Amino acid sequence: MREGLTLIAFWFLIPATFAQNALTGKQIYRTNCKAIVQIRTEEGFGAGFITSGDGIITTANHVVTTRGSRFRQYASHIEVFVAGRTQPYDAMPLSKTPSDEDINYDSTHVKVEASNLPQVKLGTWADVDLGDQITIIPSFPGFGCILLGGTVAGKGPVQTGLGPNRVNTIIFQSPIRNGFSGSPIFDSKGRVIGIEDTKVFGISPALDSLREKWQESGQSGGKVLVFGVDLAGSFTEVINNLDQNLISGLGSGVAIEYSKKRTTPTQASGKGR
Repeated sequence: MREGLTLIAFWFLIPATFAQNALTGKQIYRTNCKAIVQIRTEEGFGAGFITSGDGIITTANHVVTTRGSRFRQYASHIEVFVAGRTQPYDAMPLSKTPSDEDINYDSTHVKVEASNLPQVKLGTWADVDLGDQITIIPSFPGFGCILLGGTVAGKGPVQTGLGPNRVNTIIFQSPIRNGFSGSPIFDSKGRVIGIEDTKVFGISPALDSLREKWQESGQSGGKVLVFGVDLAGSFTEVINNLDQNLISGLGSGVAIEYSKKRTTPTQASGKGR
């Protein structure tokens, strides 16, 4: 009888141990909020996260490149806002132009001249599975970093329009909008396992396609005026507004693995534009 009680107690102990290893979203937020940055360029804003105390920041490639170049040229001015610092930093990419892999996996790094910065812990794409809880911490203008929770709805390699290679992608249930791209996706142990990215899957690719069609229609045949209003220009403006404000129930993120290959501080020296 005593052996049976010991066995029962042991099986009750196992889930309790697992529960202790899992962190709440609030704990992950409090531990990592100061390592989340807001990134602004002439084309808009996004987020990123500090992966090295000497100023290396990971984000989505499309956050710091231009739409007109199809994400092959960096924005002319990249500003990074770090929590607790009063002035933004001028950020420099680690290379003069994005590589084909940067574009394909929509992952890149920039560097700011700073030291002793807080940084996140990196995990792997394999650390989450279907049904697991994740935490996403975007940087939102006027609020600093904000806390989102979600559930992994699916994961797998996805062929995108960004390049020839399949991208390991996480699909999750959480309210995501334009401007959250580049945010870190944390597993339940507080490790970054992905980069939030609506360019891979979701509303943004469809809006990009519509935007391009309307822009082309305005350029090819001249302005189409309806009651004195430029139709192509107006529809483009509507699409831009949707892209900025539409909140969807599904989001996506690219795996951190490719990005981890380029986070060593030595790679940042002497490679700015």
